[in-house]
Amino acid sequence: MTADEAIPLQAFSALLHSDNVATVCRALNMYQVAASYTRLSGGNPLEPLGGEVRQVARDVLSRPPVAGDSEMRAAFDHLSALNVLTSLAQAEDAGLIAEVLEGTSDADVRATALLAAAAVPADGVPDARLLGALEAMALDETLEERDRARAHAVREKLTGS
Repeated sequence: MTADEAIPLQAFSALLHSDNVATVCRALNMYQVAASYTRLSGGNPLEPLGGEVRQVARDVLSRPPVAGDSEMRAAFDHLSALNVLTSLAQAEDAGLIAEVLEGTSDADVRATALLAAAAVPADGVPDARLLGALEAMALDETLEERDRARAHAVREKLTGS
């Protein structure tokens, strides 16, 4: 890695590990935007920090969502973390995603968690907790039909049936 490549990565890493939740969310969102440009640009310049980004997202999801204030909407930290996991999810993230699905009443968080759940690799034995959370959602008649159908589809993708 050249110095020209290292300096922007160091700056991004500083944002990612900030004590300010809003700054961490911005960094997570920056990573996701860079990842989405991969198809157009041929590569994500932040990819060398993907493991670090995933760990920060996991740390964010292991805490209760922020209440929100004038700078951020409620649960914006969970939205940012889940959004990153739509690109970086691994099998061991399934439990955290299930916990979010089981505990949220926020429709945006639920929808993003479903996208993250769909990104969990389907190889190997699916996480029982995630499958249970998806099944509970699919059967929950208080949820919109769209969310129930998505939960069912993600469950089928993970089980291969």
